[in-house]
Amino acid sequence: MSATHHHAHKGPAPKLSPNQSKILGCLRAAGEPMSAYAILDRVRKSGIAHPPTVYRALNDLMKKGMVHRLESRSAFIACGHRGCDGRFAFAICRACDKVVEIPLGERDQARLLGLAPAEISPEQVTLEMAGLCVACRQAQATPD
Repeated sequence: MSATHHHAHKGPAPKLSPNQSKILGCLRAAGEPMSAYAILDRVRKSGIAHPPTVYRALNDLMKKGMVHRLESRSAFIACGHRGCDGRFAFAICRACDKVVEIPLGERDQARLLGLAPAEISPEQVTLEMAGLCVACRQAQATPD
């Protein structure tokens, strides 16, 4: 799986704990979505040995806008910019698992939140689209 981001770096990086730095570094080095247990396997040799430690760091990194959770994959991905405003969607190739982060404007976000029924007060939108990337479409169109 690979990830593409469409954002510019803004401002200074937030302060990170040693565990947050290790986990963010792991996700950035991977360049693809990873489950919490896959992250744990990679950072275990650096002294992080328990799932709650990974989940705590991931939750903090998500609050800082540096990591996103892909709900459909039960996986996490490093955000390619600092200071994410939380308005984003993902397009995911169902064949190769390539992930493209799509920024949403305030109007886009408001429109999506407006789709909620009256009995639910929405707090966030998680939008994931599945399809085929250009490379996978071409590969499927080419006869063997």
